[in-house]
Amino acid sequence: MDKKSLKSLVCASFLAAVGLVSVADAVEPRVYQLGDGGAVAPHVRLEFGTDNNPLRSDDGSQESVYLRLQPSARYLVRQRNNRLELGYSGDFYNYFESYCAGNQTVRPGDCLNGAPSSNSASYQDHSLSLLGFLEISSRLRATLTASVDVENQPLGTGQSATRNILNSLTETESWTRRTVRAEVAYGADRARGRVIAGVTAGDRAFNSPRGDFDNLEERGVGPDVRLLYRIGTRTQLFAGLGISTVRGGDSERDISRQIAGIQLDTSAITSGRFSVSNVTEDFVGNASGRRDLQFFGWNAELTWRPRRFSTVTLSGGRESERGFFDDDIGLRTQIEAEWTHFWRDRFSTIVSVSVDLNEDLDEFSELTDAEDDAISFRLEGDYSIRRWLDIGAFFIIDSRNGRDFVDGTENSRDFGRTVVGITANGTI
Repeated sequence: MDKKSLKSLVCASFLAAVGLVSVADAVEPRVYQLGDGGAVAPHVRLEFGTDNNPLRSDDGSQESVYLRLQPSARYLVRQRNNRLELGYSGDFYNYFESYCAGNQTVRPGDCLNGAPSSNSASYQDHSLSLLGFLEISSRLRATLTASVDVENQPLGTGQSATRNILNSLTETESWTRRTVRAEVAYGADRARGRVIAGVTAGDRAFNSPRGDFDNLEERGVGPDVRLLYRIGTRTQLFAGLGISTVRGGDSERDISRQIAGIQLDTSAITSGRFSVSNVTEDFVGNASGRRDLQFFGWNAELTWRPRRFSTVTLSGGRESERGFFDDDIGLRTQIEAEWTHFWRDRFSTIVSVSVDLNEDLDEFSELTDAEDDAISFRLEGDYSIRRWLDIGAFFIIDSRNGRDFVDGTENSRDFGRTVVGITANGTI
């Protein structure tokens, strides 16, 4: 493989991986070839801005300047059609204003549950990933993926002070997630039919400096199978089923899933994937008193390029989610639209809107305890100084609104937030 082909492959793998690099980033990771035949692609993004409500408080919190660093790197080695990828991405978010510290005066409600060990609204996230691909024959391929994610949320968006308020569902203070998946695919790339079988194992542990949540660690494992049928040269239909068993914590359950969908192969203008699923979660063990959960989920990814230098992406999905305690089970729907346009060779803009809808479900009845919706709007402009560096500025508006259906009160964690900042985005 020549250097140009290897660079294209590394860049595609790097940008498609789970990370924190925006689609709008014009800077491609610079590829360094190593003596062992592999290559490494480093990338870094720096953000500096001001946040008028760092604690996401319903009555506001003291404005603060922040600095955000997002480094990432990927290592790739390939022999013929076999490859191995290792990756890391980090998110270091530091506010210069320290909240809940010893003698500091804070607004009522800002620090109801005390301060985390960092004494601030700052946090750090880390993600490690591995991908191994082995081509056994022209029809038989095996894939192994593994990841470890350590995720934290800033003070004020963690465990709610009031039960059945939905932000405790999707914004727990800190957790560690580990996932391993092995998959075997039978069928040539352009064959009319293919079969993919796999098994996924993982666990999620909740962490908090304010309490002991070790007993809430969940472990899950389950097999699945998918059948793919090609229609023409660019379209595939697929259907499949999977089962999994989740143990640990206080919401043990058996999950079954039937899925069907359509996939459009990458083309010059449009590519994407859409699927629907029928999901049943049967609670067992110490959660046997709870009603079972049955819902229709969906997942969508669509990329449209109406012009050579313009890209529109739509994505979203609907899934179940859980929080700290046994009644924190609900449904979460996420939708995001993003438009990236290069106006000149050096100047580009990105506009994005995301909506996060949540329903908290009562554990013993069909009633909904609470619901909320979080909306985020982002406008960003970037200017390319060099091929390896661009700078930019952005403006973000976040808001969350909710209601507790038990007594009709407003959600005490509703908030509005505005962030303005500048960025530097480049490769080392």
